[in-house]
Amino acid sequence: MKMDECLAFFNHENKQLSVGTLKEYNKDITAFKAFLQNKYTEYFDIRQIKEQDLNDYLAMLTAVKGYKPSSRNRQMNTLRSFFKFCKKKSLVEKNPAEYLQRLKEPPRQAVFLTSKEVGELIPAINHPLIQLVVLTLFYTGLRITECLKLELTDVDFQQNTITVKHGKGDKRRVIPLHSELKIHLQAYIQNWRIKGKTERLFLTERTNSLSDVYVNKVLKETVEKLKWDKHVTCHVLRHSFASALVQNNVNIVAVQQLLGHANLKTTSSYTHIHQQTVDEGIETLTIF
Repeated sequence: MKMDECLAFFNHENKQLSVGTLKEYNKDITAFKAFLQNKYTEYFDIRQIKEQDLNDYLAMLTAVKGYKPSSRNRQMNTLRSFFKFCKKKSLVEKNPAEYLQRLKEPPRQAVFLTSKEVGELIPAINHPLIQLVVLTLFYTGLRITECLKLELTDVDFQQNTITVKHGKGDKRRVIPLHSELKIHLQAYIQNWRIKGKTERLFLTERTNSLSDVYVNKVLKETVEKLKWDKHVTCHVLRHSFASALVQNNVNIVAVQQLLGHANLKTTSSYTHIHQQTVDEGIETLTIF
């Protein structure tokens, strides 16, 4: 079977992934395919690909293209996911990516914005709906895919909660609704939300949906307008949420639960946390 056919099958079976994630997967796998076509002039079947081909490709990324360990490892993760899928679907007899080795990466600090910076960022966004999405990201710590999948019934103004029904790993979690965010969401729903054919919370008039790619594009343009020397994405707003809670001494286990992290080690990068209730911690976030 050709790689293009396998990739098409991979895309079809992984529709639950975000548009941005699938786009990156396709970009990486297509680049690997081009490498193979240059290496082997004759036709090749995906079942002919060996571990050495993958190692040669990854080595080329480092030696020729100058990829940093983190970028090279991300490409490796894509190949692992793709060939694991191919093995599971019996498209290959053996997974050639199973024993690929990661390069050691230097430790890096998560990029985040201060509450003051978020307060400067939001008014500078020339798009009311994306302003509200960014506000929601900062006050909830949601992943952008989780945020854009929210439905009207997921926001409970009586209990003051937001429910993520299908988080990463298909896990459900409940997040306290910040009083400031509550005011903005209620005004949005009552006064200017588009009446679309879907129950999605965030709707646009033309497509009835927002994409994570578009939200990140608007963020990039806004940061350039502000002349900031920071790479700000939707995920940076998630880091900013966690960092603000840490600075306000919210318990690390509570932060882990709010973020939906499976492993406490992932959350521990924010460190220096002490006991405090989750609801009180959420209310310590402030922009205005």
